[in-house]
Amino acid sequence: MKIIKTMKALLFMILIISFCSSLFAIEIDGKGIKFGLNYTRLLGNATENTDFTPGFSIGAFVNKRVNNWLVIQPELLLTSKLVYRDGEERLFIDNDADGSFDEDEYDLIDNDGDGLIDEDRSELTFQTKGHYQLYYLEIPILFKTITHNIASGRMNFIFGPSFNILLNGEYKFTQGGYKLHSNDMSYTNIFDIEVICGIEYNIGKYKIELRLNQGVTENNYKSAGEVTMESMESYEEIFGPSVGDDYSDYCRYQKVSGYNTSVTLLLNIFF
Repeated sequence: MKIIKTMKALLFMILIISFCSSLFAIEIDGKGIKFGLNYTRLLGNATENTDFTPGFSIGAFVNKRVNNWLVIQPELLLTSKLVYRDGEERLFIDNDADGSFDEDEYDLIDNDGDGLIDEDRSELTFQTKGHYQLYYLEIPILFKTITHNIASGRMNFIFGPSFNILLNGEYKFTQGGYKLHSNDMSYTNIFDIEVICGIEYNIGKYKIELRLNQGVTENNYKSAGEVTMESMESYEEIFGPSVGDDYSDYCRYQKVSGYNTSVTLLLNIFF
């Protein structure tokens, strides 16, 4: 599975680099650098109390005027995103070890005929406080509409896709007085495609951008519960001697997934 994922990553990178090379080979009308802050939030499953959390973006761009009202602007950015995952998680336990976690806790029926009623239910809720530190190589391919009547032509509208490659990531959190972390990002997509829209205000050779980046690919993350259990020296401390290292056969954690949503403020400097 990891080999297939890596091959897809390489193929994707080759296609993007080839596409960007063809764009950058075109005679350009302008170039520059950009830097700024982004505020990112994970929208999706198990994201109670999620807040927008600050990160940074830095990179370069070129642009080419297509006609008197449209400009194409490819960019290359290094972006750090703090995806906040602060809130309540749930742990499900297969009490009768029958391999099933789907007995209905509300129907008062002994679903598996073992003499117990609805023993497989939400056994434990716990609070976690932490964030995912993610580093992306972002390749936005943006279009800018040149306005001539809004604010004396100083205001432009921007839109387009961004193809993001996850370079590195880490999950840091505090739970039960312990500070834990995980570098395992195997559950998370190597690629994240976003749709960008926003506005740009011109001040001479400087431009100020305010943009919204909305992810369209769902990312999966390890839950705090999974990372906690992987970090425990003795699983028997929680589940007793009958479970041991086979806890994963008896436990399930609430799924953690969602779409990255960012609000970004950037300063562009033209050369």
